[in-house]
Amino acid sequence: MNEKLTPLVEKVALVTGASRGIGRAIARRLASAGATVVVTARSLEAPTEFTGTLAETVELIEQAGGKAIALAADLTVPDQRDSLIPRALKIAGRLDILVNNAGLSLYAPVADMPDDVFEKTIDHYLRVPFKLSQAAIAPMKAQGAGWIINVGSLTAQRPFQPYDDFARLGGATVYAAIKSAVARFTQGLAAELQADNIAVNLVAPSTAISTPGA
Repeated sequence: MNEKLTPLVEKVALVTGASRGIGRAIARRLASAGATVVVTARSLEAPTEFTGTLAETVELIEQAGGKAIALAADLTVPDQRDSLIPRALKIAGRLDILVNNAGLSLYAPVADMPDDVFEKTIDHYLRVPFKLSQAAIAPMKAQGAGWIINVGSLTAQRPFQPYDDFARLGGATVYAAIKSAVARFTQGLAAELQADNIAVNLVAPSTAISTPGA
């Protein structure tokens, strides 16, 4: 096996929101680099309201010669969220890479945003990455290394005047504010974990990957 082409052999990655879109693309890329990828989302074999399942992601990875394990979890349910890292460790034996990708698209102007949408946005995009990162730190420290990747957004950058239609009418203000918080969280966590040989980075996609529900 060519180690230059498969630098992640014997590494285990956990990718949230991996049943479709960006998460599936990340999982397939990590698998192509040799990692065993634990993919997680709500939809194991039957899709939710959107197309795409973990079973399909696993099949695509295996067809390409990679290794993948599906673990269904609804990260909005605290027990399922908090048990995800221990389950991944139990089934895969280790955890080298955590990719916090899962999310949802619920946009609304601030004046009209219901409280539940505000709370769901905070939960999906800040609380979940915080809890999963927190749970991953101890096993990564024990292994002597690790990688935590948070998926950000270019919307975290401030809108420039004259404001375009998306800034004025897109309803992304709260989403963008939380993504900005995730960027600062990533920077701070990177500083905290540098001495433990755990890298923490943020990736903000600059071009769209077609994702049902977005």
